[in-house]
Amino acid sequence: MSDMPPFEIGRRDNGTFFARHGDFVLQTAFQPIFRFEKGRIVPVACEALLRVSRNDVPVLTDAFFAMLDPAEFRALEPELRRLHIRNACHLPADMRRLFLNFDPGVLDDPADFETQLRILGDELRDAGIAPADIVCEITEAETRSSEALTHFAYELRARGYRVAVDDFGAQASRLQRVAALAPDIVKFDGALVKRLMATEAGVAALRMLISRFRKDGIVCILEGLEALWEVGVAETTGAEMVQGFVLAAPRLAGLDLAAWIAQYQPLPEEPAIRVAKRSR
Repeated sequence: MSDMPPFEIGRRDNGTFFARHGDFVLQTAFQPIFRFEKGRIVPVACEALLRVSRNDVPVLTDAFFAMLDPAEFRALEPELRRLHIRNACHLPADMRRLFLNFDPGVLDDPADFETQLRILGDELRDAGIAPADIVCEITEAETRSSEALTHFAYELRARGYRVAVDDFGAQASRLQRVAALAPDIVKFDGALVKRLMATEAGVAALRMLISRFRKDGIVCILEGLEALWEVGVAETTGAEMVQGFVLAAPRLAGLDLAAWIAQYQPLPEEPAIRVAKRSR
């Protein structure tokens, strides 16, 4: 533990925050999440994503995490949310609704909950962001204690945060986890969405799942959309929201974020037109 590289948050001249961890530079990227509204798709929130580089060469996030030992990852994981929250100052005020990732593999000790939630709450207060504007995404990773994870979700809700099951259909993000966490939101894994959208039977299965969740009061988001026809099909499934490169790719935090997001906002005087094709 003593040999662990320090995690240091710095600020550039343009106001963006970054972090150093050994030889690595860590930055925040934001990807908008869109809601269907009367035939339009409107950006309503952003997911905060990690971007890693070493000597100005991009490094895949999963590859970076694979280089960390368990103790190092456990220490680093909450620090990344601090970095993302600080960079939210560059988002338009009405878009400071953040989806933040939580790895369930490090949430197996209730003794750590209070520390993690205090760090999160302190950063949000400094940023002027309310807990109600934070969606805590429990990623698809395995956990050693489903009971502790359920307890953590309860603690999040008790403090006003919303809870999401991320990447539903991948690894441990299955119906059992949805039942255990009773989330506010389920985000469908992009690979699962693509596979189901490939056939009529798959689309029917997707509609059935979404209908099941919506009856339980769960909002559904389809991730990983890469083609316009997928957006059209997504609209027919009953999913309330969508996310993917075809709509907007992640963008590094910076002074241009507000103008970048503004281009996706429909003009008030525009008629409610459908922006996506319904068929391939």
